Amino acid sequence: MYLESHLIRNFQRELTMCKDENNNQFNNDFYEELSCQRLYDSFGPINIQNSKLDSESYASKLDMLAYFINEVLLNNEIPFLPYLGNDGGKWFTPASLAIKYFGSLPAFIDVVNRLSPKYEYSEPINVFMTCCHAMGLLSERLDWKNIWVVDPETIHPCFGGVSAPEIFNALVQAIRREWKINNLQTKVNARKQEVANQKVECSAYTNSFFTYWARLLFVRVDLFYEQHYGDSIDVFEMTNDLDRMLNNNARHNSLFAFMVGYIVKLEYGVKKGIHAHVLLFFDGSKRMNSSHIYLAEEIGKYWKYMITKGRGDFWNVNRNADSYDKLGRLGIGVINWNDVELRSNLIEYVVSYLCKEDQYFRSKGGAKVKLLRKGDLPEMPDIKLGRPRKAL
Repeated sequence: MYLESHLIRNFQRELTMCKDENNNQFNNDFYEELSCQRLYDSFGPINIQNSKLDSESYASKLDMLAYFINEVLLNNEIPFLPYLGNDGGKWFTPASLAIKYFGSLPAFIDVVNRLSPKYEYSEPINVFMTCCHAMGLLSERLDWKNIWVVDPETIHPCFGGVSAPEIFNALVQAIRREWKINNLQTKVNARKQEVANQKVECSAYTNSFFTYWARLLFVRVDLFYEQHYGDSIDVFEMTNDLDRMLNNNARHNSLFAFMVGYIVKLEYGVKKGIHAHVLLFFDGSKRMNSSHIYLAEEIGKYWKYMITKGRGDFWNVNRNADSYDKLGRLGIGVINWNDVELRSNLIEYVVSYLCKEDQYFRSKGGAKVKLLRKGDLPEMPDIKLGRPRKAL
């Protein structure tokens, strides 16, 4: 008996060390990648000293949920392997999936319960919601936080008297089954290809302006609505507001004078609701180059007070230009045609971000809305004016 207890204690100690090492590495990799992806999606100031995202934010929970679904589908690992304990009861050994994600399941359920029922979401989010709904998990509060404080002998009567590890195992199996039956990977692959095509098109669109404009000014603003209006405003209303700002007012409003192009990406977030990431292109030789932060601020105010009549709000991304410059990722503000680094950053960190595939959603009921759109290329002169350029 002593030897068996000693072996169990050693096993638990080694498992704890493994868990800590795996979790630390996973969290470091996850939040480093996420903070880079969200560099131009801050809705607030960038903190260079601590660029990791708040682990409690809704956006990071949704991203981690997508990571979880991806790992569930990568292999057939059983999260909790059962074994017979000293007392004759059923105990469980957690594998990698359980170590990484078991404690996050209540948070995953909480965040998908906060998503608007007006929309459908990416395949990983949808399959998670479908399986949780079928198992009754969306309507029950799970009180576990991690595998180290859950007693496997504690059962959940509302789920048929099974333990938390068995619930987690059943959910993982249900996700794999639902994914395969509905051939969801085909839909994911098609959307990935669409995103790749959009990135190529938007990159070519952006670079083409440097052919005829030696200097361009790029303004990035995030446009959204005050939180207490979020539930009442849908993607169609925001599309109409954006149309009024970009089309009608561009002809008559000095804020948009010498605007030559734009890219707009519509997204949905738990906290911000429907919002738009907007990149506006201006002729840099006609606008005051030192005023791009002021220009972004004025465009945001125009959205807030004139277009949405006080219901909207905005975030001026250009205000963080110095912070992005220190990180070596500046791709907004004034960019000359021959500035290789800034042009590269513009494509890699700004345009590519607008074309990312996460936070995908679509309206239910068949009505389609273009989530990513760009302006038309203006008519170009046959002969470029100015001094001939040397090749980059």
